[in-house]
Amino acid sequence: MIAAIAALMVVAGGASWMANGGGAKNDQDTKPPLASPQNIQNDTAHGRFSVAGEFAYISPENAPEALRRAGYSEAEQSTILAGIKRRDYRLAVMPVFDAGGTGGTIAISSGPVRRIVHLTPTPQPIVLPITIVGEVSVSAISPAGPTGITTGAVTVLGPEALPSLQQGDNLLLTVIVQ
Repeated sequence: MIAAIAALMVVAGGASWMANGGGAKNDQDTKPPLASPQNIQNDTAHGRFSVAGEFAYISPENAPEALRRAGYSEAEQSTILAGIKRRDYRLAVMPVFDAGGTGGTIAISSGPVRRIVHLTPTPQPIVLPITIVGEVSVSAISPAGPTGITTGAVTVLGPEALPSLQQGDNLLLTVIVQ
């Protein structure tokens, strides 16, 4: 139960981060501080991990602008907006960053889309269509060093490191959009 509660906070901070302008702006290129890693993962078969989380909601009236700013193609925007209109899924945001300092490339899959993200120390807001209670998959797609690729997500408690992944590993986030 504690792991589930902690995991629900893993991604919920995206709303706070976005509402506050995406973090403080300054001339220094500093890494976000990391909260100490939580024991929120469950090992599953075949290099998969499972975590629960809550995403920041983007209202339907703000969805077209959010999709344009996120770089979705016209066809993707049309598909996603039609799904939102049918209430098949909602739009959410998940700020992610390189929590391990090793860089790397991940694929984030949710609903009808798959986004490729080159991790940087600065959080990047990823706009995702997801089912009301659904799953988001994070996969390591670039070669990882001995420590793996450690993705971070901005949470209500601040930046949080997710489990490290090796190339071919998947992290399954069970999410609720509110």
